[in-house]
Amino acid sequence: MSESDEPDPPPKPRDPGLTFLLIFGGVVLLMPGLCAVIFLPEYVRSPAPVFDSVMLVQIISFVISAGGIALLIYAFRK
Repeated sequence: MSESDEPDPPPKPRDPGLTFLLIFGGVVLLMPGLCAVIFLPEYVRSPAPVFDSVMLVQIISFVISAGGIALLIYAFRK
């Protein structure tokens, strides 16, 4: 019997400054992946010893970019 007929209050909107920072941070985190995509064909044609070390750096760049994509999704979802 403790139920009330009042609806839940609407959620507070997010601060626009925080949304801007989330979008800006997401775009900055996308840049290493973009750089890796641009230079990937150049290193694929290189000798094997360089290929192994550069591929590790490019994989790390893609992981960082995945974090940027997740940040952008979070920024636009709310």
